Amino acid sequence: MPLVLVVAAAVSAWRDPRKLRIGLALAAAVLLSALYLLVIVLTVASETPDLGVWVVLGLFLLLLALVIVLGVVLVLNGLTMVRKEGRHLANLLSLLLGIAILGYVGLGIASVMLSLSQVFLFLLLLGLPVGYLSFGFVAYLGYSQLYQACTKRWGRPVEAIVVLGSGLVGGRVPPLLASRLDRGRAVLERARLAGRDPLMITSGGKGDDETRAEAHAMSEYLVEHGVDPDRIAEEDRSRTTEENLANTARVLAARLITGRVAVVTNSFHAFRAALLMRRVGIPGYSLGSATAGYYWPSATIREYVAILRDSRWFNAVGLGLSLLPLAGLLIVGLLDAV
Repeated sequence: MPLVLVVAAAVSAWRDPRKLRIGLALAAAVLLSALYLLVIVLTVASETPDLGVWVVLGLFLLLLALVIVLGVVLVLNGLTMVRKEGRHLANLLSLLLGIAILGYVGLGIASVMLSLSQVFLFLLLLGLPVGYLSFGFVAYLGYSQLYQACTKRWGRPVEAIVVLGSGLVGGRVPPLLASRLDRGRAVLERARLAGRDPLMITSGGKGDDETRAEAHAMSEYLVEHGVDPDRIAEEDRSRTTEENLANTARVLAARLITGRVAVVTNSFHAFRAALLMRRVGIPGYSLGSATAGYYWPSATIREYVAILRDSRWFNAVGLGLSLLPLAGLLIVGLLDAV
């Protein structure tokens, strides 16, 4: 089965790698392979008295330790994020997730030590939707990194380079956006070395807290850094990534550009941009620019939430099914109370 999943993922990626189901298939293949190896280890260990029990206990404690370390790291990162970026909800995601992980583990340990069987059963069944979301997140995170590594290494020359906006500070390009524009210029140079002269498109409208459209400031930055203004087009009406790409598709059509396009954004945002490229019918690939280490966890969690929202009906069904056992437990508990 793992081999079947890997082959299916490879075929799907050959046709178009901009699909999350490829990452889900690869993650499932890794999980099944790990379970198969675990069965082999336990089979061998069972030949020695008590060894199998110690192997299972050791693996469980190792997994528990890793989860606790993850929770602590997320909490510390969240505190750094709040200190440097402020207390907005988007900046609190890693902190909140870290607290949730540590709280879940702490309640689980307490329920075992205090013999609270009902609490333990509740947490066990709550683990089903948690496992659903966690598996999807691991698949997204792993395949996102693989996708970006492949496009960076094997991305072919393009006819247009789209740089997505990310907000201005005082009407000027901040470091986060500058990293996208610098990566776009690097792609431009690589295309020129391959004999192409692609169009650069700056994409971003005017936010409520901005004095002008992001696309205008981005164009100015590119010109200041040596890009020919005649090779720059602006898309200055969008306010979301999907609008960025939908409006850009119309700019490309008006310019009669039908070939590959490179969409440049930050690394945490690149894979979702690729998914949306496919949705609006833009051929090509996305590329990620460098992101500050402390900023990456919360931003990545935010992107995963956005991907869940983009496929809301599928995930509503998946989460609904995973919640059924927990709902049954709660209904039984209420009936017993009555």
